Amino acid sequence: MTALPEPQFITRAEYLALEEVATEKHEYFNGQIFALGSGTPLHADVTAMAGGTPRHADIIANVSGSFFGALRGHSCRPSSSDQRVHIEATGLDTYPDFIIKCPPERYAPDDKNALCNPALVVEVLSPSTASFDRGDKFLHYAQIPELNDYILVSQDRVHVEHFSRDGNNWLLRRYFLRKDVMKLDSLAIEIPIAEIYDGIEVPDGLLILHSPPEKSTPE
Repeated sequence: MTALPEPQFITRAEYLALEEVATEKHEYFNGQIFALGSGTPLHADVTAMAGGTPRHADIIANVSGSFFGALRGHSCRPSSSDQRVHIEATGLDTYPDFIIKCPPERYAPDDKNALCNPALVVEVLSPSTASFDRGDKFLHYAQIPELNDYILVSQDRVHVEHFSRDGNNWLLRRYFLRKDVMKLDSLAIEIPIAEIYDGIEVPDGLLILHSPPEKSTPE
């Protein structure tokens, strides 16, 4: 088996130049380019990442529609996954599935397209990204002082994880049923879980545990 070459170190300026002409979005951290959401550095040339599933895209569309409606007339506004986010404290450049930005918006000095202060981030989980989104990526996002809400949405069942900032800590609330309503105190809005999963045929997230069958007694 032929070993892969070591990932090539590039500067952030080189990364930004590559993103200007790339057909797919990529993350950047510590001199390496990553396939979006994978946490795995790419080797040699920038390679396009495969697109998401239809269900992934449909959930993002539902999230966008729900937040757009809830924020109508609000000073904060939603933005799509085309919005690059630069985390100043760690140097990560990434593209969340969905964000909310509030005034005054702040952009990286060397990249007018990279937002530095999202107020809310949503990531729709997939098998290849779930552990990264829950782990190291969250640790990066948590370094954004203005970020108040981090939301993870499962696509194989109804399950929304809402992390909200409480001083130096993060509180976690989980929603497993379509009838649930997610409250976002930082924005003074509510998001029905049913709207996030509208038209998505997946079961509710609460698992029903069945007792093991009783052993038959020999006659």
